Amino acid sequence: MGSSTAAGAGASAGKTWTGLVQGAFADRAKLVNIAVGGSTTYHGVSSSAAPVRGRPAVDPAANVDAALAHKPVLLIVSYPTNDTALGYSTEETVSNLLSIRSQALAKAVPVVLLSTQPRALNAAQLAQLQSIDEQLAARVGPCFVQVRALLAGPDGKLAPGYDAGDGVHPNEAGHQVIATQVKALLDGGSCVRLGAN
Repeated sequence: MGSSTAAGAGASAGKTWTGLVQGAFADRAKLVNIAVGGSTTYHGVSSSAAPVRGRPAVDPAANVDAALAHKPVLLIVSYPTNDTALGYSTEETVSNLLSIRSQALAKAVPVVLLSTQPRALNAAQLAQLQSIDEQLAARVGPCFVQVRALLAGPDGKLAPGYDAGDGVHPNEAGHQVIATQVKALLDGGSCVRLGAN
């Protein structure tokens, strides 16, 4: 579950990071992708969460409840930058992501959280992305996947070699980087084990 990059923006079918991960683990698991372009963490929290004035309503077709309805063995969550681009605070984003995680863990479903991604944002927003990642990494530990640093250029924005052309979405090379990191975490076994090959 997540937003546009997880939904496949920037890459052709089969070369998205979700598609590449599915291909790598096809013999062990089926990936059900409910990511929706433009989504924020507010769209992803449980329908039982209290509405927040001035923030989007929950998307019941693509939130954590919808994800858990599929009876997953693992939940992968990726909401890289929309919150920050829309002016939401670090605390809001981190709180929502940890709420999604808690909801899944309460159902005994392990959760992998992906980091933010570099994006054409201002310096304060880029610093906010780093803060979000630092807080999530500290809370999630081995189930946190860091991709922002790998995709960023020296200015902290999406490196030209990984930019699909809009300064927001990674191209196929960028999707490959994300897939490699996710696969390494899943193969490592320190967060979750998907069963034998």
